[in-house]
Amino acid sequence: MCIKLVRKDSKMNQLITITQNENNDQVVSGRELHEFLGVKDHYTDWFKDMCKYGFTENIDFITLNELSEKTEGSRLVKRNIINHAIKIDMAKEISMIQRNEKGKQARQYFIEVEKELKQQLLPLTLDQQIAAIATGYGSVKEELVEVKDRVSDLEENAPLSAGEYNYIGSRINQRVAEVARGYGKITREQRGKLFKDINQGVKVVTGVSTRTQLRAKHFDTVVDFTNNWEPSTATKMQLRQMSFDFEA
Repeated sequence: MCIKLVRKDSKMNQLITITQNENNDQVVSGRELHEFLGVKDHYTDWFKDMCKYGFTENIDFITLNELSEKTEGSRLVKRNIINHAIKIDMAKEISMIQRNEKGKQARQYFIEVEKELKQQLLPLTLDQQIAAIATGYGSVKEELVEVKDRVSDLEENAPLSAGEYNYIGSRINQRVAEVARGYGKITREQRGKLFKDINQGVKVVTGVSTRTQLRAKHFDTVVDFTNNWEPSTATKMQLRQMSFDFEA
């Protein structure tokens, strides 16, 4: 199914064009996102790989047939190409999956755009509503302040999306495998020591007791920690000792 994309103006500098479809969903062009992220694979191959992460056509994205015009020598060549209108949530997860600076930049951009759109829907900000209340309505004013605080707290402690949670688990598994290769062939017990070390580190940098307590505010911290994680000196010594015991 094809849709016509309608440009939506924004006060933000547009890294990637945000548009609105006929269902009022905020979407981006798959090809434009592909170009911004600097992906080397051909668009169709790359998009097919991205869909393996569980995205569903007509729910997360819609396929578009577009006419492309390109000058080749002295000729203007027209071709039909496949593009996709991708919802913002999918675009955020795709950006996150790239695991590079461009992906991180795009994801943050989409988050800021969503915040701006939510603000545009409000007739007045909470501060403006509070300021509009005349003297003598102190109790109402206090209630509005409490509501504002609760809203801020909810935003701060929003749970990770399923995609973000699964990505963290997958990246931790990958990082442990990367480090484990440096020790040659290791036992299940040794691998368990590595997982214990990295999970303990995640708890320390985020202040949570279990991974299920991670919140959206922790995502970037956990990803940065995981990408740079190395086992502690104590864990390294344990691994070496266990290798000696195994050989003996």
